[in-house]
Formats: sequence, structure tokens, C-alpha cells
Amino acid sequence: MTRDEVEALKEFEKEIQWRWSSGDPTGYMDALAEDVTYFDPLTEYVVVGRGAVREHFKRIHTGPAGITRQEYSNEIARALSDSEVLLVFNFTTYRQDDNGEEQEFLTWNMSLIFRKTDGEWLLTHGHLSLRDAWDRYNIGNSVGK
Repeated sequence: MTRDEVEALKEFEKEIQWRWSSGDPTGYMDALAEDVTYFDPLTEYVVVGRGAVREHFKRIHTGPAGITRQEYSNEIARALSDSEVLLVFNFTTYRQDDNGEEQEFLTWNMSLIFRKTDGEWLLTHGHLSLRDAWDRYNIGNSVGK
């Protein structure tokens, strides 16, 4: 796996993520491997298989979320084999409030594994969690007490 291939994957992921944020989930749907495993805060259990993950995406994606900007931080890309790469990063979305001011919307912890098959990147595993959930639900204040 070359550095250029990894960089191309990172750009591909950013492109399909922007499409999702803009109201078009087909980028991610088209990039699902047949054997994909996936979970996020809206799944009760791990979702297995392309068809099941597509149905989950259709259920949760209700159209444009008004995202005006997205920001990646703490990006790590690690080749797992000659054909697989793990991407780990924090992902923050922003949208305008009622006064037209940009505000942070959601911040995610994401880990994604992509496999290159016949020259095409396919998502084989995705795990998303909300980074600010501890604060949002006041969980952090009770940990360790």
C-alpha cells in the first residue's frame, strides 16, 4: 500500500462524507462491501452485510442536515494489509443557527476500514460514536465516583 493510495482513500472518504452531509447518502451506499459490518449510536447491534447497512442508512438519512462545513482532526491512516486501510479520526460538522451564525452541530469519533478490490475502495467496517455524548448526557461527571 503506497502513501499515494492511502492519500487517495482519505480524499475519497472525505468526498463521500461531504455527499452524505449534503443530503446524498449514495456515496457511502455504493462504497459498501458485501461483507461490511457497521455500527453507530442509532444501531442496537452491529449491522452485518451490504443490504442491511443500506437499509439502516435509508432509515436514518432523512435528507440534507444543513451542514455548512465539516472538519477532520486527529487523522490516522494505517495500512492493515496490501489491500486494507484503517482510517481513524474525529469529525465535526457545523451548520447555521436561526441567526445565520455557524455553530458546531455534531462531533464524531470514527474508525473505518476500507478494502481495495479491483481498483475500487469498499468499506468493510465502520464504527461511529458521538464524541460529546459524555458531556451531553452528563456521564463524565459520574465516572470514577
